[in-house]
Amino acid sequence: MRSSVVSKIPFILLLLAVVVIAAATFVESTYGTNFVHQKMYGAWWFVALWGLIAISGCWVIYKKRLWKRPSLFVLHLSFLIMLAGAFVTHISSRSGMTHLREGEATCTFWMKNEHGVYIKPATLPFYLALRDFRILYDADNITPADYVSEVIISTPDGQQETTISMNKIGRAKGYRIYQTSFDDDEQGSVFTVSYDPWGTGITYAGYLLMAFGMLWVSIKKRKNEKRETGNGWLPTLLLTICGTAMSSYMVIAISRSPLVPVLRSPFLVVHVGAIMLGYILLVVSIVRREVLRPAVCLLTIGIFLGAVWANVSWGTYWSWDPKESWALITMLIYSLPLHQESLPWFRSIKNYRIYSILGMLSLLMTYFGVNYLLGGMHSYG
Repeated sequence: MRSSVVSKIPFILLLLAVVVIAAATFVESTYGTNFVHQKMYGAWWFVALWGLIAISGCWVIYKKRLWKRPSLFVLHLSFLIMLAGAFVTHISSRSGMTHLREGEATCTFWMKNEHGVYIKPATLPFYLALRDFRILYDADNITPADYVSEVIISTPDGQQETTISMNKIGRAKGYRIYQTSFDDDEQGSVFTVSYDPWGTGITYAGYLLMAFGMLWVSIKKRKNEKRETGNGWLPTLLLTICGTAMSSYMVIAISRSPLVPVLRSPFLVVHVGAIMLGYILLVVSIVRREVLRPAVCLLTIGIFLGAVWANVSWGTYWSWDPKESWALITMLIYSLPLHQESLPWFRSIKNYRIYSILGMLSLLMTYFGVNYLLGGMHSYG
């Protein structure tokens, strides 16, 4: 009995994290991004909550001896590595902004103080000079296609001419430099400067291990389901094909619209496509439970591809933007029924369907509610 209760602790803590993250998105809409990052996302107790989730997860892995089930062990280990990477980023990274007019150079950038104002100076181990800034337009000469800064990076080893634009970053001495904004007269640029020597690499290793683990688990589960259900896969296959067609249509429709420069990236199709197909399959999973695992896998892959894209474009792989926060909430909510061994309540089809229908509220909030109620970086004009 005691062992059964202990095995449920990680899920209880995850649900607590879901509640906190959901509340934080509404607090942010009222009090602002700086407030919620200081008082909630950046607070010691929020970091401690994820630490407890990791510790309790390690304990369950030990008690259940998951290393004897290598596919599950690899998958769960990947999430622990991702949490470790996020913690390393939290304690060791730094980022800020710098502004240059054409012809100017600097070795200083500005970090936020405790009130979220960029007034704390920090020194770069190189000089950054802006040679030229320009806006590239589409064929109509109206729609911006890209914002481009031609810069010179000067280090003790010499000078390097680099082009920095949306989705194309500059690198020097472990620092990454991102095009963020520009002056109204188009004679100056604002850059984000980011330094994260270890955290990003650890987190990306977790992403790769997660993808491998999900593929491994899915193959093993599919073999087991095939033995148990025989030819019951045909309706699921047909529903999956329909879902793929619908998601493909939506992605193509998005891609054909005039896009802001940050969206003009190869990540757009795979990120949006994976998430859209995941959402569709989550709906299908209410009546076809065997679709739940691939749905959660697709949603997870889409979220973490988005994290990589965000790191390329915005200088951080996770910023607790309301859209990404609610996508994470949806993923966590729908991942719980996959743990029937630890959560036997989900073995009942009736219980599962009731839970899945209620879970649709988080999906609707992610897809519609964030756009109309919360906003954020994923709201593009």
